[in-house]
Amino acid sequence: MVDIYTFEIHSLEFERILSGKKTAQLLVNDSKHKDYAVGNKITFKRSLEELTEDEQKLLNKGKLVTEIDATIMNLLYFNDFIEAVNTLGKESCGFKSSATIEKTSDLFLAEDSYEAVEKYGIVALVFEPVKK
Repeated sequence: MVDIYTFEIHSLEFERILSGKKTAQLLVNDSKHKDYAVGNKITFKRSLEELTEDEQKLLNKGKLVTEIDATIMNLLYFNDFIEAVNTLGKESCGFKSSATIEKTSDLFLAEDSYEAVEKYGIVALVFEPVKK
């Protein structure tokens, strides 16, 4: 059986996946993220709460992509966030290439505590969008 996971993500991050720039989802490697496996399916859903006016118009016309299906191709484990981003690259992790490592770290760790990353490390779900 193939497990299917869903992530609701911000529009900018969604656009980075859609363009092919973002190819990895970083997560704290704690007990709630232990079940991921190569071959699992992921559905990335665009958060509709923060759409720009132009995006809202496209949505109303049925012309805005709101979901991307992907397959986990690899699981990579890192001791910390900086090691993950330095290995995979900022854009692959969903950040601007011009962003500082401190800024990317602050963005990521706004949702997860530094203590959790220090205790459990990071797992990168390297994915490939499913062609439709």
